[in-house]
Amino acid sequence: MNHTRGALLGLALFVSALAIATTGRAQERFVALFDGTMKGWVAENATAKNFTITGGVLRVEGPSGWLRTEQQFTDFTLRLQFRFVTADADSGIFFRTAGATQFMRGWPNNGYQVQVRNPATQSRLPAVGGVFRHGMPPGEITYDQPLVEKLSRGTGEWQDLAFTVAGDTLTVRFNGTEVTRAANVVKQPGYIGLQAEVGAVEFRSIEVGP
Repeated sequence: MNHTRGALLGLALFVSALAIATTGRAQERFVALFDGTMKGWVAENATAKNFTITGGVLRVEGPSGWLRTEQQFTDFTLRLQFRFVTADADSGIFFRTAGATQFMRGWPNNGYQVQVRNPATQSRLPAVGGVFRHGMPPGEITYDQPLVEKLSRGTGEWQDLAFTVAGDTLTVRFNGTEVTRAANVVKQPGYIGLQAEVGAVEFRSIEVGP
């Protein structure tokens, strides 16, 4: 009986250690894109007021331009924290975007955008998690805006956003829950970027992983 109990205890400890080690390796695979400075980022078609950093928090304000990574990515998971500073805040995250041409107000064409708009203000545009295809082919999309409105923590509160683009599929999670799934996303390398559009949005803990 004692031998059996000891064996079970040893097995439990081994499984627990394995889980911790696996989690640790998964965490290590994510790399910080934002370290509290502009290192690794390039402002395009913007002024100094569009992108500012205070206390390690990146503030993005309208009305034009975008802040992109120096490096390009194809398949990846991006996760970050953001908060709406103003009720009318409207921003977005560009991805698989070459940035060679513009579609309006200094924003890049021939790529994709995950919307980051405050649902506190009514609009014909989607709120957090909506997807735009700028100069790209159409494709199926499932997007649950009522769920987004329910999940939103409100203006001024930090919120979690993560999305995975793999092959031709995109999935978006808002505050831990999937809200968007899109298909026929062209597989091409491109920059990750933050859009300056309306109001103000703040970002922190921007990380990318496989």
